[in-house]
Amino acid sequence: MSLKLIDAIQKVHKHDTEFMSLVGLTPSATSEEIVKRFTKGMEPEIVVTSANVPHICQYIMPGRFASNPLVFEGKFCLDFYGKTAYEAKQLFEQSFKLLHDRRILDEDFRTYLCVLAYDADFVTGIKGVKGYKAIYDVDYLRMN
Repeated sequence: MSLKLIDAIQKVHKHDTEFMSLVGLTPSATSEEIVKRFTKGMEPEIVVTSANVPHICQYIMPGRFASNPLVFEGKFCLDFYGKTAYEAKQLFEQSFKLLHDRRILDEDFRTYLCVLAYDADFVTGIKGVKGYKAIYDVDYLRMN
């Protein structure tokens, strides 16, 4: 289920022209181009440097089943990397417009409202690379 959620989140971003322009791509970008800017997991597939940002890591955080065992109360995190704190924050702000207080939909995956739970900048330890983190709460139906 978590991979379906991450896939749906990425599709939301991919279909937004403004967000894709912020990462230097178009909505019609190839898979090879997309993996250079998006990582499905905590650790980037590439060595992040100031030469290859902006970059986004998308991953699931621990959640729990609701009192109704068919509903999963989940969390996911987006880490935005940019050359400047402003660039990382711009990525977050556009992503926030796409996700907060909205449903995330895909062909065979649907959520209830997605709500921002936490956002803040973070230290990357990489010269010339700044980070911004967003954590969202999202409930969805468990599918077997």
